[in-house]
Amino acid sequence: MVKTLEAVTDMDVKEYLIGAVEYLFPDKAVVPMTHKAKEYEPTAAATYRTLFTDSFNGEKNLGEIGPVKMYALDYCILRARSWQAYLESGVTQTVLRKFTLWMVGAGLKLQCEPSKKFFATEGIDFDVHKFSEQVEARWQVFAKSKCADFANMVTLNKVQQRAYLNSIIGGDVLVLLRVINGQVKVQLVDGEHVQSPGYGSDAWPQDLPNGNQLKNGIETDPTGEHIAYYVRNDKYEYERIPARNSTGLIMAYMVFGLEYRLDNNRGVPLITTVMEKLAKMNRYEEATIGSAEERQKIAYFFEHGTQSTGDSAIMKQMAKARNVDSNSDQLPVDISGNALADLVAATTNKMTFNLTPDSTVKMLDSKNELYFKDFFGVNIDIICACIGIPPNVAMSKYDDSFSASRAALKDWEHVLNVGRVDFSSQFLQPIYNLWLEVEILKNKIQAPGYLLAKVNGNEMLMSAYRTARFVGPNVPHIDPLKEVKAEREKLGASGADLPLTTLEAATESLNGGESYNNLEQYAAELQQAKDLKIITPEPIQVPPGKD
Repeated sequence: MVKTLEAVTDMDVKEYLIGAVEYLFPDKAVVPMTHKAKEYEPTAAATYRTLFTDSFNGEKNLGEIGPVKMYALDYCILRARSWQAYLESGVTQTVLRKFTLWMVGAGLKLQCEPSKKFFATEGIDFDVHKFSEQVEARWQVFAKSKCADFANMVTLNKVQQRAYLNSIIGGDVLVLLRVINGQVKVQLVDGEHVQSPGYGSDAWPQDLPNGNQLKNGIETDPTGEHIAYYVRNDKYEYERIPARNSTGLIMAYMVFGLEYRLDNNRGVPLITTVMEKLAKMNRYEEATIGSAEERQKIAYFFEHGTQSTGDSAIMKQMAKARNVDSNSDQLPVDISGNALADLVAATTNKMTFNLTPDSTVKMLDSKNELYFKDFFGVNIDIICACIGIPPNVAMSKYDDSFSASRAALKDWEHVLNVGRVDFSSQFLQPIYNLWLEVEILKNKIQAPGYLLAKVNGNEMLMSAYRTARFVGPNVPHIDPLKEVKAEREKLGASGADLPLTTLEAATESLNGGESYNNLEQYAAELQQAKDLKIITPEPIQVPPGKD
């Protein structure tokens, strides 16, 4: 039976192919295969099929972010622009000075804290408390005396302020330490003078014969440690200053304001990110004040309509003041010699105008000044947030609610604590290390085992003697009584009688000087009162149940 083409099925085609294969290859047996569609789980067997691949550089849509910039920092120009902003912008100077006054204040105070338990592990038994008292007493005198300054002009506390302010404005500052006649001297060098004699920058470091590298005036070894600094004087001569002395103590080091990337070995100003915004705000402020001043010079103007003759409403008064009918060009005067223009209506002072037809008197006015506060305030908030200081603290405006003010002060307190630790480790700790060693060598401070540790290279023991904190005034509580009650509640009933502070901590909190000196002074005054037979009256006992 012959089938038409339309009647041929897939099975007919398969049978024909099998028969053809068996005829051509008799030794091959063909087994018919039944095809069954494979069942897939809806998600378990799903696979990803890549349409195309592309690199991701942070931009989802081409051109949305803009061109990629790899900044090569020009430290000299950044430093110059930052100092320019400090001089020209009132906002910059206000914020940075307030930042410095809070962070450093009148100078951070030393708290000597050697670990007694660590000394026990080294087999050293001595009075740690007495050691701390001696160190703190001698450091206090050292910090408040001008002998710590290389130029003998200011105290070490003042040098702290200068170092911090120069570091956050200029980006960095070089500190040089010297020992002159057994006295530690501190000298600050503007970061502008730390330069490479030839080439040697972030992009093109100079390889030195000793295996070190020179970048931006700082010589570093392969590990990245600062080995020396190249300082240019006013005669454009360069001096190489080693970072350490022969005994390994740091004698020269950099204090940084804001650090950029790991490959950049110099600091940048704290206002680098908002430098352009500050310049525009300064121009806006000057333009707003200037335009307001100019408008006050032209307080009124006459507006003429289509039916107006265009004549001036005060032309007759001006003609009369000028006395145009006479042959003289001079203003007439009265018998006292005063110009009649002061007596007649030559200006708009207390006048009634008889205006020409279709004309009005209007005041030259602008509402730009009304929006100045909002515009300026928002930008100040952004700048303060970038720098890291609450706007109300920076501008000394405390008009928020209790909760908002407390949150701002607690945030600022955290910034201060972290910032003081960073500044202390950078600036004060190397000075303290050198000063303490000099005092021990002079036998002014007893430190058992320190010199032996120096000879043997026992860095841990020397670090234990050098352990210290540098603290500043605390941020005052908005409501101290509430703060104390809250802490009492945390302790529970079992800790109701436990002290929450010490005399020293309370004195620091109130900025009341030195607690030890206060105790001595109080003891002397109390003894003097007894000698003078000044008796404190006993408190009046009120019987129970009576007011």
